[in-house]
Parts: sequence; structure tokens; C-alpha cells
Amino acid sequence: MAAQSVPPEFNDAVVVSGFSEPVGFTFDANGRLYVWEKAGKVWIVENGVPLPTPLIDISEEVGNWRDHGCLGFALDPGFLTNGYIYLLYAVDRHYLMNHGTGAYNPATNEYFNATIMRLTRYTAIGPAFNTTSLASRLVLIGETKRTGVPLLHESHSTGALVFGSDGTLLLTVGDGASYNSVDVGSDPQTYYAQALADSIIRPQENVGALRSQQLGSLSGKVLRVDPATGNGVASNPFFNAAAPRSPQSRVWALGLRNPFRFTRRPGMGSTDPAAGNPGAFYIGDVGWSTFEEMDVCYTAGQNFGWPLFEGMDLHDGYNLARTPNLEAPNPLYGQGGCTQACFDFQDLIVQESLAHPPGLPNPCDPGQLIPPNDAVFVHSRPVIDWRHGFQSRCSAFNGNTAVSFDLDDPQSPMPGPRFGGNASVGGTFIQGTGWPAGYQDNYFMADYGGAWLRRVAMSPDNKAVQVFDFASNMGALVFAKEGPDGALWYVRYETGQVRKVSPLGYTNLPPVAVAAQDVLFGTGPLNVQFTGSNSTDPENAPLTYLWDFGDGGISTSANPSHLFTAMPGVPTAYTVTLTVRDDQN
Repeated sequence: MAAQSVPPEFNDAVVVSGFSEPVGFTFDANGRLYVWEKAGKVWIVENGVPLPTPLIDISEEVGNWRDHGCLGFALDPGFLTNGYIYLLYAVDRHYLMNHGTGAYNPATNEYFNATIMRLTRYTAIGPAFNTTSLASRLVLIGETKRTGVPLLHESHSTGALVFGSDGTLLLTVGDGASYNSVDVGSDPQTYYAQALADSIIRPQENVGALRSQQLGSLSGKVLRVDPATGNGVASNPFFNAAAPRSPQSRVWALGLRNPFRFTRRPGMGSTDPAAGNPGAFYIGDVGWSTFEEMDVCYTAGQNFGWPLFEGMDLHDGYNLARTPNLEAPNPLYGQGGCTQACFDFQDLIVQESLAHPPGLPNPCDPGQLIPPNDAVFVHSRPVIDWRHGFQSRCSAFNGNTAVSFDLDDPQSPMPGPRFGGNASVGGTFIQGTGWPAGYQDNYFMADYGGAWLRRVAMSPDNKAVQVFDFASNMGALVFAKEGPDGALWYVRYETGQVRKVSPLGYTNLPPVAVAAQDVLFGTGPLNVQFTGSNSTDPENAPLTYLWDFGDGGISTSANPSHLFTAMPGVPTAYTVTLTVRDDQN
């Protein structure tokens, strides 16, 4: 095994370990760390040590098989006041079909069967917010088997949860289709027949990966919802006020395959949900047989093209498999010899160009345009794609025509190294002022299969300027996020670790000592209980404690008690001091 490698001027260190299949982490406003596991447990980490019991455990409901599980988790922006937490996960079919009935057995699961993905909200119990009320469960998406996100194969499941700048909640979900074949419906490798029988999908959704192109399906999308209700937001591009919980009302962007991770670029977006500008979102979309994608979703209604496009280019297999979109009837059908009752998916999207026509031609009469209400789209190309081999490209134009350049081509408008990979997992922005000049506001992206981190210098208008190699042999990296200390924190899935990369000589921030006592005065001898365990460290390092009780007594316990004695009848004051140190002293 090759040694893990970050640049020599950086340090890579373990923050906390011992997790079972960790897939992400986040921080509350006080810097406390929350780590979630694929099976459905969320752990709070204080001072480098997980609390003995999880914040929440929904593993009984979660379908934890193959790539599926609880992949998304978020704290509400007002978490330390309202206690709201959000979870995005695959539901075990046995739980979905039988929970609440006599047929339900919590020890049973039904993996490798049709099921759904679900978004739920729970409320942690204040003021400590260390445990969660399971009775507070509110299903935002997927309250029934018909209203969840269809899951018909072994991957392309849930993705991530990210709050917009306006307080709306965005989530990414995969196409739920087969990764083994050109799946345009009725694929024998999938669970489509079971899904149809159970009404998990409608007949018009039996189009495999092409669900990513359907506004009537939740699959293969970026969804944007009201976190209080799960309804679509009125400023969404396809919102229907008469059906706010319909798929189209929730769609923010479409045409994604397996958008496992995404993040919001800091400092962008409106604070008003009605403005329809929750920010710019950087997406890692896992490709199929050829290209991985780094996508930027900067406006409503973008279509990233899957499965008709992979990377910059048309996907030959899916484009040759002409498939009607039963949600898009052709108004010319039955007229002048037109036999095409519905538009094919291939009729409704065109490659990006700087000189777009006002619409797309009707295949029955190229002189007539397809009505705009049939949702015609322009392919939103990746900022960067990279091949399952050794090729990395950027998007560009030759005149009005979309073209691409290898990053190491001398003519490339965006210079960078040649690299490959096979599982884009998104990344994070770094704003820490302790990083070298030129690193601030860079986007760090990762590839699970390639086990690397690369950084991308971005312009203010979300155009890539240059790509740089950064770190290699990083293991099964599945999540990255800037920590409250400004370091780049990440998850190594296969080792059960949360780690962080920081520049050598990076300033270690001091812990914050928080001391409390149960009584302030009383008749001696007086026993006083002290509490220091609410002290925190910005880097989440383990802490040591030193209490000086002012009478010659000391303690190294986090929460000691001490007996104070004084001369009878003589009022005596003692000054008690708590000193807290982290592992950097």
C-alpha cells in the first residue's frame, strides 16, 4: 500500500477514529462535531471523544446494503435553539412495507428489493441536545412508498443535504437505475416489476436512468424544499402551487446520475427564499463507464444531461436507445402523418452553445418548435470531467460550438495536470487565513477510486481558473469539509477515521474553558460540585483539566467536587481557577 501523501508543507492527522462506516460529519455553531455512519447512527464528538450513546439511531429503518444507507445528514441553521436534525437515507423494504403491522419484525430486512429513499426531520432534546426524541419524527419526503425517491438497483441512492443561503434545504438524489447496462426501463437486472406492482413508480417512470430527465420523477435531481414541511419552494423553477409536494415542485436541477456529495460556495446567494437564489452548489456526480464530473449548479433549472450526456459528450448508448417521455405528448400527433405520440427524451435536450435557437424542432415538423411547457433543455456541461483512465478536461467553446480541452493541452483555457479517477465525491471550499497565499476560496475536490484530493482555483462567477495536484493515496475519502479551525477535515471510510489536513505551523487555537458550580456560598464545611466538561476546543482535540480551588487543593478531573472548610464564624472567600489545555498544550 502506498504511503498517504500530502504536500511537505502540510500535516495530515487523525482527529477521531473508531467509527463503523462513517460517511460524513458536520459542526454546530459552537464547533461541536457530529459524525454519521452509513447504518443510521449519528455520534457527537466532544474533545476528541464520541459520547457514549448516539445522538440518534435509525438503523432499524435504514437499508444498509451495497452503496445504500444513511448518506445525508444536516443540522438546522437554528439547531442550538430548535434542535432540528435532518436525515436522508434508503429505507429497508421490510420496514417500508410492514412497519406498524403484525408482519413487522425488527430483526428482519429485505435487501436487494425495490424500496424508496426518504428525508426525515427529528428534534434533539435541549438544552444539551445530546439525545433525540424519536417521537418527533416528521417525514418530509417519502411519507408513503409512492411519494419517496425510487430505489430500483444496488446504487445511485441518496446523496447529501445542504442548506441554502436562504434557509431552504437542498438535497441530491441518484437515478436509482442499473449501473450495469443502458437502463431505459424494464431492465431485468433491476427491481422495476416489483416497483410497479407496489406503486413505487408509475408506468411512465419505468424508463430507468431516464427518470433523471423527467420532471415528474424525484430521481436524479437536486431538490429544494421548505425544511418545515418538505414542500417545494415557490421560487423553484417548475413549482406548481396546486401541488407543492409534487416532484416537479421540488426540482431545482436535473440530469444527474449519482450526485453523492455537494457543497455550497461560501458568500453566495440571497437570504430571501422568494428570490430563487439559494447559492452556488458544487456537485460531484459519479459517472458510469467513461467520465466523472465536477458540476456547478448556479441557477434554477439547470440540466446536467445524464443519461443522454456523460461528461462533456453525448452518451452513445442512451442516445441510440430512443425512448418516449410519456409525460411529454406531441401536439402534432395524428396530424399530417405524425405517428410520434410523445416526444422522445432525446428530442428535449440539446448540447450547450453560444448561439441557441429559440427552441427545439418538433421531430414531426422541424419547422415547428416544441412548446416551452414541454421542458426543453440545454445541456449544462461539467466545469471539469476526468476519465476512467488518465484524461482530464475542461469545457470551452470554439466560436459558438461546445468543445473541450485536455487540461495539459497548451491551448487549454484552464491549465492543469492530467489525471484520472472513477468516483467523484465532491469536496469543500477552504477559506482559512492560515493557508498559503493562493489557497483561499479554492475548491478542493476528491475522487474515491483515485484516492486523491485536487484543488481548483475558481473565479467569482464560478468559472474554473486552474487545477492543481494536492494530495494522493488518501484512501476511501467519502466526505470533506472545512472545519471551524480552518483546516480541511475529511472522512476515510475504510479506516473509520475523521482526519484533517492543515498547513505546518498553522496556529493552534486555544480551548475555551467553561466552569460552573452548583452553589456559590453556604455554611462550612461546604461541598461544591464543579463542572468543566462544557469546555470546548475549536479543533475538537482532547482536553485536560486542572482545577485550583484556592485553598491548596487541586484536581485534574473534568467535573470534581471539593469540600471547603474555614474557621467557624469567619466569612472566607476562595478563588477557584480552571485551566484547560488541548493536546498541543
